[in-house]
Amino acid sequence: MILKLNTPKMFNLFKKREPPDPRDLEQIIYDIAENKIDRDFHILYERMSNRHVFVPVDPTTVPVEATEGKKYVTTSTDRLRMRTVIGPNNLVLVPCATNEESMLLKDGYLGMDWFDFLEMFMKLDTSFYGVVLQGKTSWVVFDRDRTKYILSLRSANK
Repeated sequence: MILKLNTPKMFNLFKKREPPDPRDLEQIIYDIAENKIDRDFHILYERMSNRHVFVPVDPTTVPVEATEGKKYVTTSTDRLRMRTVIGPNNLVLVPCATNEESMLLKDGYLGMDWFDFLEMFMKLDTSFYGVVLQGKTSWVVFDRDRTKYILSLRSANK
């Protein structure tokens, strides 16, 4: 008979916990843009997990049933036209902003859950290279592989 002990939880009691990161979301985005440190990416993923982002759209394509401040679930007949941006090497990117004051949103936008935005992006054809998360002063791009990775982290934490 082989006896297996499940001890990792017991040892977690003695593990030293790191203090919470004191930086705000905007500073983390800036630090990633400047330094690209893997730990910062993971802090960003955690901070974004319960947030909404604001996605620039052509307001003439928003269904009349979608009213401001109320949840609206798109249907297969809806044809929302998101605005895109061209990044380095002429790559087509789907932008979103962390705050409603972003100039990116001046012509119209919608708010949505961060993970819903990423899932929506993954359903687009591959001519869209990645997403741009726009902070107040800096931005960071996630390509399809990184977006898939972020979504896998969410699935693992459910």
